[in-house]
Amino acid sequence: MVGIGAIGGAIAADLADLGRHEVSLCVRTPFDDLVVRHPGGISRADAVIWTRPSAATAFPWVLLATKAHQSEAARPWLDALCDANTTVAVLQNGVDHVERIAPLAPKARRVLPVVVQLPAERIASGRIEQSRNGALFVPDDAGGRAFAALFEGARTAVQPRADFVSQAWWKLLSNAALGGVCALAGRGNEAARDGELRQLVLALMQEVARVGRAEGAALPPDAPERVLDRMLAAAPGHWSSIAVDRREGRPMEWRARNDVVGRLGRRHGIATPQNDAVTLLLRAIDARATTGS
Repeated sequence: MVGIGAIGGAIAADLADLGRHEVSLCVRTPFDDLVVRHPGGISRADAVIWTRPSAATAFPWVLLATKAHQSEAARPWLDALCDANTTVAVLQNGVDHVERIAPLAPKARRVLPVVVQLPAERIASGRIEQSRNGALFVPDDAGGRAFAALFEGARTAVQPRADFVSQAWWKLLSNAALGGVCALAGRGNEAARDGELRQLVLALMQEVARVGRAEGAALPPDAPERVLDRMLAAAPGHWSSIAVDRREGRPMEWRARNDVVGRLGRRHGIATPQNDAVTLLLRAIDARATTGS
């Protein structure tokens, strides 16, 4: 497991609890053990912890759970962990997992995109709070089914989907629109209950949906309203990870959320002015944080 944040930590503990996998954690900052509090209790993962790629060996499965904008920094780990028998499962946001990660893992046999729905928060190094059991969605092919087999009996449900493209774009509706607006507003999901902000979120989602359909996603006309109403009903107080990163002054994941909408939109001749504006603003905030000005 490369990237032991909220998602990586929760998934690693789940796999370790099964008792049939050798789980190794690749981290920058060492910690004594991995402790995850989840609906079923508390898990203390028995796992090998590596802090240097030079200590690693090749594995048949590498789960990449860094945030999308941290992928390049994981290249030394991918170089050390991959060989011709390795599948890299990419547990990240976005719709371009393979396009982004394949060049970083040239020795791997395959790159498997994974859509993650798992509510968890990293509260300290090696300490994760998970509020509900999660689900992972993968393509319904040989790689996806083999990945699902790893999780047989786990808390996390792995669901192979024949129409994986649509699944990924359904999630991007929320990630790009609600996540982007909440990051700029510095608020949780409840910000979209404001009438004007709600309309802005829906306008962003409409752009995402148009591009998604051009990419082959089956998104009905009312998809934006359905996604937004579901999010506000289920988790009105939730802060998306990009909003938390903005609040904490950390780099943000706007490339895999809003910038990809504009980039793919231009490929299809679809204008995305709302997402382009959010990309510009989030990029400017990141630049200011980097320079300290």
